[in-house]
Amino acid sequence: MARNVDRRVDSMLREAVLHGRYVVPRSRADRLALERRVERGLLLSPIKGCYVDSARYGELSLRGRALAAIRTLAELHPQWVFCSYSAALLFGLQVPYAFLDKVHIAVGRHQSRRRCPNSLQFHVVEGDGPVTVQGILATTLQRTLLDCACQAPFRYGLAIVDSALHWELVSRSELEAYFRLHGKGRMGIKTAREVLRWCDGRSENGGESVARATIIKLGFMVPELQVEVTDPMNPNTTSRVDMFWRLPDGRVIIGELDGMQKYRQAAAGPDDMGVISALARERRREARLNLTGATVIRFSYAEAEDQNYMFRLLSRAGVPLVRRSRVDK
Repeated sequence: MARNVDRRVDSMLREAVLHGRYVVPRSRADRLALERRVERGLLLSPIKGCYVDSARYGELSLRGRALAAIRTLAELHPQWVFCSYSAALLFGLQVPYAFLDKVHIAVGRHQSRRRCPNSLQFHVVEGDGPVTVQGILATTLQRTLLDCACQAPFRYGLAIVDSALHWELVSRSELEAYFRLHGKGRMGIKTAREVLRWCDGRSENGGESVARATIIKLGFMVPELQVEVTDPMNPNTTSRVDMFWRLPDGRVIIGELDGMQKYRQAAAGPDDMGVISALARERRREARLNLTGATVIRFSYAEAEDQNYMFRLLSRAGVPLVRRSRVDK
C-alpha cells in the first residue's frame, strides 16, 4: 500500500513539473506521504497544502515561483479570477520582485473573503468580465494595468506599463481612454496618470524603466531611448544605447544599465569563459562609445533605485536639471 502511494506521489511530482505548478495531494494518504518527504528535506510546502521538490524550488526564479503558485491555485479553484500583479505576470509583464510574494485574487464587493492566508491578497474588482490567459481566468489587460499603476509606486508602475507597450499588447491611446473612463476617483489614480504621462514602449526591460522613473522624479532632463550610435571604428555599424542625452551645447551623454542577466546567460561552464567573453565584449563596446566623445555612465539596477546615488551620478556627468528635484523618502 505504502509503495503504491509513493509511486503515485512520484507521478504527481513529475506531472507538476510538466505543468509548471506545485503538487496538491488528492487524498489523506497522499498528504501524509508528502509530509514525510518534507520532514526528510526532500520537499517544501511554499503554500499551505501544496508541495514541490526542494531542489526544483531552489532552481526556480522568484517569477517562476509566483507563476507556479498561480497555476496551482487556478487548478484548485478554477473559478478564481487573478488580478493586479498576478494578472500582470500571466500577461508576461515586468512585475518587480517586491510584488511577487502574494497571489492577488479578484472578488466582488459582497463576496466572502474570510479565508485569507498570508500568501493571498483579495481585491474588490467590479465591472469588466474576466479573460482567459494561459488557460487561467484574469482581469483584462487594461484593468490589470490600471490596478497596477494605482497600487504600485511610480517607478514600478512605469515598468509594468512600459512592458505592455513594448510588447505591443495595448496602445497608449487605448490606455488613456480606459484610465479616463475607469480611473476617476480611484485611490492612487494620481500616480497612475503620472505613469500614463511618462510610459514609453521603447524601454526594453524593467530596470531601464526604473532608472528612467528615478531620472524623472529627480527632475533631470529625460533621455531619448534606444538610440543608434555610429561605431567610430566601423562607420557601417551602430550600437544601440539604453539612454541618450544630446545637450543644448552639443555634448552627448550616454547612459547604460549594467544588467547581470546577459552575463548569467553567457556562463558556459565551471570556467565561466562565457562570462569572461561577455565582459570583454562589453568593455570593447564601451571603449568604442567613448571614442565618439560622449560621456558614458553605467549604473546597476540597485543604483537606479537609489535616488541619492543617481542624483550625484547624473549631476557629475552633466545631465541638466529641468525642474525641481523630487526625492522620495
